[in-house]
Amino acid sequence: MGGLVVDIFVGFFARWVINVVRGLASRDWPSVKGTVVRCHFEEHGYGGDYVVLHYRYKVDWERCHGEMKKPYMHPNYAEAFVRHHPAGSELRIRVDPKDPTRSFPVLA
Repeated sequence: MGGLVVDIFVGFFARWVINVVRGLASRDWPSVKGTVVRCHFEEHGYGGDYVVLHYRYKVDWERCHGEMKKPYMHPNYAEAFVRHHPAGSELRIRVDPKDPTRSFPVLA
């Protein structure tokens, strides 16, 4: 049982670090308007729970899409995030000018 608790913290920390690094790497990229395709909470016994945010955007008339996995320790915060990002809602997406298929959503 103790191993299962540790893996939740390790999974949370790993996903958190990935999102922080991607956010810092994309901070100077130009942003475009995007749309949430789907946002849902996924419960996993191993590695912790997270929200998956699927989004799409256009760059130079080309349709692109991306996803982000945002970790949560408490389901009520995850559910609030999902309610705040319903399908069809708009959000800003930072897009790599060298490779428009690389992106990161602006959630702040």
